[in-house]
Amino acid sequence: MGIAFFDFDGTLIVRDSGVICAVPSIRRGLLGPSIGARLIGTYVLSKLGLRTRTDAQRVGFECYGGRSLEELRGIMQELHDEHLRRHISKPLRDRVAAHREAGDHLVVLTASAFFFAEPICAELGIDELVGTQVGFADGVCTGSVEGSILDGAAKLAAATRCAEARHVSLAECTFYTDHIADLPLLEAVGKPVAVGSSAPLVHLARERDWPIIAHG
Repeated sequence: MGIAFFDFDGTLIVRDSGVICAVPSIRRGLLGPSIGARLIGTYVLSKLGLRTRTDAQRVGFECYGGRSLEELRGIMQELHDEHLRRHISKPLRDRVAAHREAGDHLVVLTASAFFFAEPICAELGIDELVGTQVGFADGVCTGSVEGSILDGAAKLAAATRCAEARHVSLAECTFYTDHIADLPLLEAVGKPVAVGSSAPLVHLARERDWPIIAHG
């Protein structure tokens, strides 16, 4: 038995969760119009290469500020039920089921805040979730990131810790992701799998003869 690692945004769900949830969150007063506009604007600028992906992620984390973990979990469950669930990738749902049937340990590694991905992990029967840690002070979210955003080298480090804890070599593991930023972990596992249609990742996967899964 090995470990099957899954990215969240663009992999288990076919789009970016922050983009899916931004407008519904603004409409329901879950985040103010000012920070909502910043979130959408920074995301668009990052896609144009005018801001970094990390810039957009950090604005997203600011949206959680001022709420307790219980409140945030309630909000995320609501957003999952009404907006995210419909975007779960059918091919990836099938792969999760296949790995479970094979007896593999299932782990989601995500740059999103850990509580954002909890509902989908519960729905899919994921065994373990590792996400970016957001700070809390006196039981209230600060909106700031503690440590590194779980991306790139940080995601590889998290996967390595998971594998070592289960006495499994990364060579026995599978990793599914839609983004070239996750290349360090893709290169470290025995079974890297590219997901979606991102040109840089698909091009590299074809060069290296890695499997490619389309969301369909």
